[in-house]
Amino acid sequence: MRRFFCLFAVLVLALSACSPAFALSADTLHYGSRGEEVRSLQQALISLGYLKGSADGIFGYQTEKAVKSYQKASGLTVDGLAGKATRDRLLRDAGSGSASSQPASPASRPASTEASVSPSSGASSGSLFGSNYATIRMKDQGDRVQVLQQALIRLKYLSGKADGIFGQKTLSAVILFQKENNLSADGLAGKKTLTALEKAVQSGDVRESASQTPAAPAPSSSASSSSSAPTYTSSSFTSTAPDGSTVHLLHWFNDIKPSLKARTNLLIFDPSTGLSWTLRIYSCGRHCDAEPLTKEDTETMLKAFGGENTWNQKGVYVKLPSGVWTIGSTHDMPHLSGSIKDNGFDGHLCVHFLRDMSETELYDPNYGVANQKTIRALWKSITGEELSY
Repeated sequence: MRRFFCLFAVLVLALSACSPAFALSADTLHYGSRGEEVRSLQQALISLGYLKGSADGIFGYQTEKAVKSYQKASGLTVDGLAGKATRDRLLRDAGSGSASSQPASPASRPASTEASVSPSSGASSGSLFGSNYATIRMKDQGDRVQVLQQALIRLKYLSGKADGIFGQKTLSAVILFQKENNLSADGLAGKKTLTALEKAVQSGDVRESASQTPAAPAPSSSASSSSSAPTYTSSSFTSTAPDGSTVHLLHWFNDIKPSLKARTNLLIFDPSTGLSWTLRIYSCGRHCDAEPLTKEDTETMLKAFGGENTWNQKGVYVKLPSGVWTIGSTHDMPHLSGSIKDNGFDGHLCVHFLRDMSETELYDPNYGVANQKTIRALWKSITGEELSY
């Protein structure tokens, strides 16, 4: 019996020594953590150049490696654990737009007051965002979003208060500004958009019309005007492919899913046949479930797939409800349930969009990976770029 208790004590001590979980505080992010706090951490690492790819909210090997690199450069304990000291320092540095390890001084960070975007303040171009042009996108929060909103409000592209939360109204305002300033209307506030905003604020280039909050971006001429969300009527016809420069590579979790709603529509263009059809969104999970809007859409889709229902995926261009074109992968095999009774399609189908391959391999190692390969092949055919994530 004594020998048993001795062995048990040794085992407990060994486990305690091996498992860092016993010593971690509740707010420490580590390998395996998930959620919005991880995504914010990744965005900061990306903006400072320590991490490549997109912020997927999953603390994996690459994120841990990036945290260690940052800790080493900043003179912090190099353990790959994002505790309070590491996160506070990292977020300060990211807010300053500096890749150095020194904390940003208050003067180098964008102010959160309306005066920060006043054209009468004598600020030069670059002062609004502190020369930090890391992309601001849907669901981002914080001071940089607030400054973006203040600029849009002053220029009459957005109404209301700058709450620091990048939601649907801010997305619509960004797209409207991009359209009226000959920028790619993708709703992503990257360097070109942010510098254009700074110049517009500096010159006092206030929009002459639309004192009200801008509506969602206008859809194509085939869209229905009966709803505030752009929808498309049946589109079974051979159409012209969208210009390559207007097709964007958008991430499912970061860029697309947050802005989609059930019962809104997607316009699909098949570059291999030149056919287009409309799908109505059914639900959203790790991909988008949808169904043909009309019987005519079902017939056109079937024609594009060679006259048969198949799980074989096809790379397609997808026009989102915002009016932005991106790329995806889909099939035409009806399965499980649907909500439209007279469309000649018994169930729903799947539309896949870009996800990180490591995340897809973890959760959808078979069909999900096959669709990701199709998406990457289509993107490479358009741009020549081979994605590394």
